[in-house]
Amino acid sequence: MSNSLHVVFFSPTHSSKKIVRAMAGAVAPTVGKSVIEHDLTFPGGREKKFSCDADDLLLLGFPVYAGRLPRPVSGFLAGLVGNGGVAVPVAVYGNRHYDDALLEAVDILQEQGFAVPAAAAFVAEHSLTPKVGTGRPDARDMVAVGDFSQNVAAAVLSACCSTVTVPGNRPYRGLPPVVDIRPKTSQSCTQCMLCATNCPMQVISFDDAAKISQGCIRCCACVRSCPEGAKYFDQETVLNIMNILEKNCMTRREPEFFVAGA
Repeated sequence: MSNSLHVVFFSPTHSSKKIVRAMAGAVAPTVGKSVIEHDLTFPGGREKKFSCDADDLLLLGFPVYAGRLPRPVSGFLAGLVGNGGVAVPVAVYGNRHYDDALLEAVDILQEQGFAVPAAAAFVAEHSLTPKVGTGRPDARDMVAVGDFSQNVAAAVLSACCSTVTVPGNRPYRGLPPVVDIRPKTSQSCTQCMLCATNCPMQVISFDDAAKISQGCIRCCACVRSCPEGAKYFDQETVLNIMNILEKNCMTRREPEFFVAGA
């Protein structure tokens, strides 16, 4: 028996990581588990498979892309083995909605042999436009993280084995077709290679930051990490999405908690 708290996150722009790390820091001392971190953001982390024991707790943090789990996350989860351990998925979305992503995570974790007694959805600044969810998760959100952490600890200590009910639909929202849209690079680029270093799909050349291979998931890690503001998207498809978000998703949404039996 390992009695571990596994903190698992895919976090290109760092919000999911911030939230589940804070949760782990609050939960671990209460439930008496040692923390092991698994960063899925880069390919090397996604290649490292592991199994949980029955007394383990797994906290999974992930961003919501088009109302679904990111493909790199769902692919990783398919290789996990739960062995009756407890898992708590945490969806992080850009103030629009998380649609079927949280339900998808609950379903996959159950299929892999985890008990899933709790789940949550938190808001972060939208990766495509900082005008939506600006500055989030903020101080109020982090207080909510602490509150939810207490719920998670209570579920673990009570050995709750009921499955949480979360919003969403089956069949899940259809994934959009894969479209080859790549970030552009302006002349202000200094070839510092921070964009290449921070790209979770590793499609930006380390020899020339303007050379980008197919496979971009438009997480905007490169845009956010560039100190010169040299990386950007100006394709019509992306601009239309940004306009819709800025028109319809400005009202503040609050974190949502789901706990079995609550």
